[in-house]
Amino acid sequence: MQFALTVPVMKCRAMQALHLLALEPIAETTADLNSYGFRSERSTADAGEQCFTSLAQKASAQWVLEADIQGCFDKISHDWMLANIPTDKAVLKKWLKAGFVYQNELFPTETGTPQGGIISPVLANMTLDGLEAKLAEKFPKARRAGLKMNMVRYADDCVPRTRDPEHWESRCCI
Repeated sequence: MQFALTVPVMKCRAMQALHLLALEPIAETTADLNSYGFRSERSTADAGEQCFTSLAQKASAQWVLEADIQGCFDKISHDWMLANIPTDKAVLKKWLKAGFVYQNELFPTETGTPQGGIISPVLANMTLDGLEAKLAEKFPKARRAGLKMNMVRYADDCVPRTRDPEHWESRCCI
């Protein structure tokens, strides 16, 4: 069965909202520079503007790879989140392991963050933060050669760009 949209009960939503108040400032401080999805004071239009700005220059990247992380929310490792998200581990584990009910049957969750929880977008963003640095690490020669390797991310969608398409062929797996 596919992971379903999980809508927490009001008590859990209120609890998530409280934890989000503490977690969001941390998430904003550690976020990737070009991450735009589900963030305060950032929008789809901002991501589009950043793409336009970085592609409109004469020396801009000529090659664009549009990528979507398939099943991102569904497949995030609970163990990774519990080890790396700076929040109450016991409460986080309960949210992650709560599962969902479909046709009166409880389906436990072993991976992923519930889509529908107030805190879920921040958890997903915090999990994906570092992707921009990892991409730069994979393409160090591109930066030094002035090949303009960079990326804009909106939640689990990203738009890496380069002037040299051969870089994609040899390093497509991040």
